[in-house]
Amino acid sequence: FSTPNKVYVLDRLGRDVGAFPLNFKDKITQAVSVFDYDKNKNYRFLVTQNKSLLMYDGNGKRVKGFAYKSKGVVHTAPQHIRYNGKDFIVFAAGKELKILNRRGQDRIRAKESVDFSDQDVFFYNNKFTTLDTQGDLVQVDMKGRVSRQTLGFDAQTQITTSSRTLVAQWVNHLQIKDKKNTLDFGSYLPPQLFYLNDKIYIALTDQLTQKVTLFDSKGAVLSGFPVYGISKID
Repeated sequence: FSTPNKVYVLDRLGRDVGAFPLNFKDKITQAVSVFDYDKNKNYRFLVTQNKSLLMYDGNGKRVKGFAYKSKGVVHTAPQHIRYNGKDFIVFAAGKELKILNRRGQDRIRAKESVDFSDQDVFFYNNKFTTLDTQGDLVQVDMKGRVSRQTLGFDAQTQITTSSRTLVAQWVNHLQIKDKKNTLDFGSYLPPQLFYLNDKIYIALTDQLTQKVTLFDSKGAVLSGFPVYGISKID
């Protein structure tokens, strides 16, 4: 995890690992991104400082092969997505959706600019997906073509997705795929989506009432919920 000027890696007993924490003179402006490209524990840590991205290995050393040329302020924490055997590092910078390869070079160039909301970038229906400031769903395909859909979301909508399921929450609404549910008014954290034993579960935390509720894929509340809580669950 990162603080404004440090990146920490701790073991299970809370002890610093190796060369960590790393110290930075300039402020870290997004949560540190942790990648394990090949699922072999050869970790990469990507640190965001306004327009700059710095890549470190598991020993806290700069990765020399990574060279991102900054163009705009990075608005979202970079995400790693693998599709058809290729790696994509994806984030919003300025009004561009940046889609890079492992070396920090453009793998796909989006053909249009986007007024981004503060939502992360997801991979949904084989497209890189986020929301713009109007609450419209914006998607970029593998050829860089940009499409937009107006789905009735407002500018404050929060989303999460799996590869085939989109979940959105705004005001007192929760929409799972095409099914819209009415909630009590509250102060909700972004929805969470879990895929367990071939079933989809959606978690929602209301910090106003301090309740955590778990829904099935049809929007029904699971037995035993809500439970007391003020944070996301795992």
